[in-house]
Amino acid sequence: MEKAVAIRAPAKINLGLTVLRRRPDGYHDLLSVMQQLSLADTLLLEPHREPGWRFFCSEPALSGEDNLVCRAAALLAEKAGQRRPLPGVKISLFKSIPVAAGLGGGSSDAAAALKGLNSFWGLGLSLAELLELGAALGSDVPYCLLGGTALVQGRGEKVASLPALPFHWVVLALPPGLQLSTAQVYAALNPGLFMSPRLEPLIAAVRERSRRALRLWFAGGATNTLEAAVLPQQPPLQALKRLFLELGLHPAMSGSGPSLFALCDSLPQARAAARALEEAGNRAFLCWTISHVHERKE
Repeated sequence: MEKAVAIRAPAKINLGLTVLRRRPDGYHDLLSVMQQLSLADTLLLEPHREPGWRFFCSEPALSGEDNLVCRAAALLAEKAGQRRPLPGVKISLFKSIPVAAGLGGGSSDAAAALKGLNSFWGLGLSLAELLELGAALGSDVPYCLLGGTALVQGRGEKVASLPALPFHWVVLALPPGLQLSTAQVYAALNPGLFMSPRLEPLIAAVRERSRRALRLWFAGGATNTLEAAVLPQQPPLQALKRLFLELGLHPAMSGSGPSLFALCDSLPQARAAARALEEAGNRAFLCWTISHVHERKE
C-alpha cells in the first residue's frame, strides 16, 4: 500500500456483564452486552522503506514488543508465512483511551491492527480468520473486530450483533491514578457472585430499542458481577458513584473497572455532569455511542 491509513480504535463499555462460571483453563465464561463509544485511540499505518514493521506509541510505557498491536502484527506475519516479503510499515499508536480502565483500549488497538495490516499487506484474510487470530490475542478482541452493539459469550470469543443502541450521550469517569488489573479482579472474584445479574431485561431492552427499559435497567443498580466485587474494596470508586447519583445519573462500571459510565439523553445534562465530575478531581469524558468504525486514507 502506497498511502497512509488512519484507523480508529474505539473504547467499549459493558452495558451489562454477568460472570457465569470459572473454566478449567482458568478463564471465566461470561455473558455481556457491549457497546462502542466515540472515545477512541488512533492507529496510523505509513509505508516504510524496510520490510516488516516499526512500532511507536504516544505513551512510552506501552511501546514494547509485548503491546497487543505488535503481537497482532506478529500473528499476521506468521499467518502470511514466507510467501513473499511483507511491505514495510511504520505503526504509530496514539492513545486517548485510559489504560487498565475496563474500556478495552488494548483489545481495540489489536483489532484495528489486525484489520489495518490485513489490508495494508494485502493478505486477504476473511473476517472469520481475523476473529480466530483475535481470540488468540485477548478475550475482547473478537468483539472489537465486529463492533457496534453486541452480545458476547464464552470467554469473549462468541459474538453476535444486536440492533444498534439508540443514540445516547455517555458520561464516563474514573478516579485519578486508579488502575485495576483484569486478571487480578477475576482471580479474586467470589464464586458466590456468579450468575448475577440476569441480563434478560437488558437484552430485551436492546432488542426493542427501548429507552425507557434501558433507563430502568441502569436505575436497578445491579449491572455487572465485577462491580459487586470491586466496589466494596475501592473507596474512591464508591465516592465517584455517589457523585454520579447526586448529579441525577445512574452509573455502571465497565468491565473490571474502574471506569464508571452513565447514558444520557440530554446534551446539556451530560456536559454539566462531565464538568462536575472533572472539577471534583476525576478523569472525565463526554462521548457518545457509535454503531460502526470508520477508516480514513490519506
